[in-house]
Amino acid sequence: MPNWNNNLITLTAKTDEAKTQLHTFIDKHIIVFKVRNQNDSLLDIDNDSIIPRPEGIVKLMTMGQILQGSNEVKTNPNYDKEAEEKQREQNITEYGYADWYDFCCKEWGSKWGFCHTAFLNNYGEVIDTKDDLHSNLESTGDIEIKTDCAWGPAVGLMKKICELYPEIEFRCEWGEEQVTEYYGVFTYDKANGWKDIYKERMNVDDAYNMLDRLGLLNADQDDGYFPNHNTGLVDYDERLNADSEEYLTEDQREGIVFGESV
Repeated sequence: MPNWNNNLITLTAKTDEAKTQLHTFIDKHIIVFKVRNQNDSLLDIDNDSIIPRPEGIVKLMTMGQILQGSNEVKTNPNYDKEAEEKQREQNITEYGYADWYDFCCKEWGSKWGFCHTAFLNNYGEVIDTKDDLHSNLESTGDIEIKTDCAWGPAVGLMKKICELYPEIEFRCEWGEEQVTEYYGVFTYDKANGWKDIYKERMNVDDAYNMLDRLGLLNADQDDGYFPNHNTGLVDYDERLNADSEEYLTEDQREGIVFGESV
């Protein structure tokens, strides 16, 4: 299993055209399931509707020795090693990638793209239908997305959304489950283009609050596992408490990289 990367994405419409584009985003890229996913949502993002996997890549997925279903793994009774290798070589020639893994890691930015996605209203409640998501967009002017990616954020898919819908404003706060190893913020707007801010450039308090919003902080107990616990993260609340002996003034916090020197 991968280390999961938690993402909070906000797509914002400040003009009528941007709002129209976000309604189109809902119609074209959001799919409805009958069973709730790991974030308790019936809605998810169709990664292939944003950056489609080529036909030959998809074909190869059905030619392997092992067929993977939703609830079982079984042997392919029609497995043909020579045909599989021929398709793999053809994929490299036509697409530059042998299989789905190579393609998705490079083009999507994460091998499984967006996973376990949920769309949230202003109260943090999960929105269950596309109609309700359209209504929420009309009233708030934005789409709030909570989603997971394997190992790192699906930057390729994120950039493609901004390319397809250039009038919107995009913001993604993200952090990997080891908390202080990898985290940052991505933003886009038409005037400034794509910007990325990694942890070395983030204000320590902004980083702490963002990781808390992502659900990645555990200030109640030190489980001895996550590397951030070796840096005093569990006690960081004390650093912000003016009555604490551990208190750091704003001047003292200047230049601190959260998770490395705190």
